[in-house]
Order: sequence, then C-alpha cells, then structure tokens
Amino acid sequence: MTFLCEIKPFYWSRYSKKLSLRIENPYCVGTFTEQDAANRQVHVARGANGSLKEGAVVEFYWLVDKQDGVLIDSRFSAFGHTSLIGAAEVVCELVIGRNYDQAQRITAELIDRHVRDKADIAAFPEETYRYLNFVLEAVDKACADCEGIPLSQAYVAPPITNREIDIVEGGYPGWQELGIKQKLAVIEEVIAKEIRPYIELDAGGVEVINLLNEKEVIIAYQGSCTSCFSATGATLSFIQQVLRAKVYPDLDVIPNM
Repeated sequence: MTFLCEIKPFYWSRYSKKLSLRIENPYCVGTFTEQDAANRQVHVARGANGSLKEGAVVEFYWLVDKQDGVLIDSRFSAFGHTSLIGAAEVVCELVIGRNYDQAQRITAELIDRHVRDKADIAAFPEETYRYLNFVLEAVDKACADCEGIPLSQAYVAPPITNREIDIVEGGYPGWQELGIKQKLAVIEEVIAKEIRPYIELDAGGVEVINLLNEKEVIIAYQGSCTSCFSATGATLSFIQQVLRAKVYPDLDVIPNM
C-alpha cells in the first residue's frame, strides 16, 4: 500500500452528497412477507448475498406483478459497509416500475451514475466498487426467484423520469462558437454518459444522426426503442430534457422514425 493510499480521506468524505443522503436516510429499508404479497395478489421475490459471519449481508424483497413481471415495490435489509447500504438503496430506486429482466441489466456503473453530484465525478470511491458488485449478486438471485413469471411483450418502460437532472448554467461553455463536428461530439458524449445507460436497461439504444439548423438534434432509436410506444413520448422527453440541461437550452430532439 502506497503512502498516498494511507492519506486518502475516509470513505464518507469521498461519497457524493446524493449518495450520503441516501445512506443517512434510506427510504427503502424493510421487508415484505408472503402475507404482504398475498394481500396484494403479487409474488414476493427474495435475493440475498453474504452473511453476518462475513461481516456483510444484503437481502432484497420485491413485490412482483404476476401478469407481467413488473416490480411494484422494493425493500432491502443490509448489514455492513455504508456503501453497501447506499448501493442497495439506489437499486431499489432503479428497479421499481421495471420488470425483473430489466432489473438484471443494472450495472455497477449505472448505480454510481444515478447518485453522482457531477457527471464526471464518481459517487462511490473506487475501493467500494466491490460492494456494488456484492449487491448486484443479490439482485441476480432476486431475478432468479422471478423465473416463470411471464413478461409482457407490449411493456417497454421509459427511462427513469424521477431522476434529478443537474442543469449546467448557460449550457456547454462556448457552445455557439463550436463547429458542427464539435457540437455533435459534445451531444454524443452527453448521451453516452447520461442517457444510454438508462435506455439500455430496456434493451434499447439511441444514435445521434445529425444537428440541423443549429438546434435540431436528429436521433435514431435502436433495439426495443424502435417499437416502443414511449419513443415519441417519455423517452424522447427524457433525452431532450437532459440535452437542454447539459448542452444548450434551445435544443429540440427529433427522432428519425
């Protein structure tokens, strides 16, 4: 271990503010019983990882619609490192309203990005990423507990719409002076960091095609987004909100259908 490692601040001081808030005030702590599920006529799925002997344990409890596999509520219990609690809380936020197949696509990177204060600064210190993967193993087990529940072919959830979007005051620095190729590169970078990870949960994708008249961003959908009912609704609105907040407030996003 190097001297620099020794003098790094304690984990807590290196968490993002959004992550610290979730650790201090977790909303999704709790359990669901078979009786809770019976009362609501849904399936209760459980997924656990670790043990008290190991010093780290997390367990998820999901209420899952038996008709389409959508998670209508999520709770967790955990013992161990603070980052373990924070990661479990974020997972609960991400999975509600999605089906268990989509839940299985959640990655450590997406958990981290969901609670970043700034897009380019990680919410979790690098040393704590093992706890994110630890939590994801419990997610996989909860998903396995849903096997046999049918997935609705007509269901395609829009990106997370309750996610906080930080606004860059004045937009991207020097935006109006950039050339067309530079502007497209900026848009592509924002989409890659802020939008694609969420759309990929739905097995979809989005590609930047062109920028017309200085403000019309032409995109093309890929994967499940090509047949998604929300492609011209919630998904499109989400993409446009992010680009207006991060790049330039007058941008209009137009899908090439």
